[in-house]
Amino acid sequence: MEQFQPELETCPICGSAGNCHIHDYYGRSIIDFLSGRKQKENLCIMRVFCDSCEHAHAILPDIIVPYSSYSLFFILFILGEYFAGLHTIEQLCERFDVSEKQFHKWLTLWKSHKKQWLGILNDSETDNNSFYRHLVLLDSYSSFSMDFIRLTAYSFLQSHRNPVLTSPKNARYRQTVFAPDIFLF
Repeated sequence: MEQFQPELETCPICGSAGNCHIHDYYGRSIIDFLSGRKQKENLCIMRVFCDSCEHAHAILPDIIVPYSSYSLFFILFILGEYFAGLHTIEQLCERFDVSEKQFHKWLTLWKSHKKQWLGILNDSETDNNSFYRHLVLLDSYSSFSMDFIRLTAYSFLQSHRNPVLTSPKNARYRQTVFAPDIFLF
């Protein structure tokens, strides 16, 4: 985020270039898996403001799944252990202190987003473990993340679509991924 220069960005709402500036910061909590343990971390999220259309935009790093309390890394770690057959769902839920309902929600999202990304034919030919390995071995997760957002209009493993903005009338919610890349693994 130190390299992020909002004055060089194009506003995702109005399309104007060079009219964004740092507006403020806010705190956000996220549940992550660090040093072998589930931990709650506090993050500082930057918001930028567009002088042209007067919209504020939160700049979220790739590791944040919008509208989720859990980090992308946390979710992928649990799913990876499940796909590798290392633990049962019950064991994973107990180990990571998540409900089975939450786990099944993530698994359903995984399957749906995998199918959206690969297409029906490739999805049927690619098992979950192979696709998981593909994701964690990417040189740049940000490239995949941006391409997935362009394809679907929401983030990988995001549980619901983004809100519809009502003001101004031509405004649309737009999600985009900015540099620098964040390497997960």
